[in-house]
Amino acid sequence: MNYMNHTKAIARDGGTSFGIFQTVASAAVSEILANRGFDWILVDMEHGMAGIETAGDLFAAIDRGGPTPLVRVPSNDQATIKRALDAGAMGVMIPMVNTREDAVRAVSSCKYAPAGTRGIGPGRVSLFGIRMGEYLATADAQVMVIPQAEHREAVEHIDEILSVPGIDVIFVGPYDLSCSMGLPGQVSHPDVEKAIETVLSAARRAGVTPGIFCMDVEGARHRAAQGFRFIAIGLESVFLDRAVKGALGLLRGDERASGRNA
Repeated sequence: MNYMNHTKAIARDGGTSFGIFQTVASAAVSEILANRGFDWILVDMEHGMAGIETAGDLFAAIDRGGPTPLVRVPSNDQATIKRALDAGAMGVMIPMVNTREDAVRAVSSCKYAPAGTRGIGPGRVSLFGIRMGEYLATADAQVMVIPQAEHREAVEHIDEILSVPGIDVIFVGPYDLSCSMGLPGQVSHPDVEKAIETVLSAARRAGVTPGIFCMDVEGARHRAAQGFRFIAIGLESVFLDRAVKGALGLLRGDERASGRNA
């Protein structure tokens, strides 16, 4: 396991990192993605199919390929966060962080004492205790804490949220944000864009890396130009669907063209 988090270094230095969400619970998928040059791959345990045992296999496969293994946990729960970190995640995305108190809980769950309340145990990340000393010496400095701003309440409290020490990235979830504003799926609506800009501006003031989810490369380019520095370019399942649909479309189009020309 590589304990040096290069994605955190990119964020600290003001660079831009690109990653992808993995929802399919397959280490084979992780291995393929991990050899394509992503800075990070996030295993989605909130909406994806992986349980904690499978997630550990995915983290290991991602780590072997070079990207930083990250996880989105189902909730802002200390026990769940602890298990994901022990399984090998080098950063945790926490959904629905809407208040300063939520942010304090998220950071605390990711840090060992005295900075936090994470418990020490012989998980996979420390080779089941064999490398515990080495891991403990680096964990708090290398693990990323990534609260999500995905509700209008988070936007209202964004400066208070970002005042909490220990946050590395504030990650905008535009789809849930749009839904909380009564505009489900309308991520380009002017009101949603205004809320996104509010989070981006607050992150700049606080010196926290702004992140956001995009569904395609064009959206990622737009958000990078806007100033976001931690960018998800979509879901692996959607990329697979688009590639297959495009290939079959070309093939069937060629077949139809051949039939017309016969």
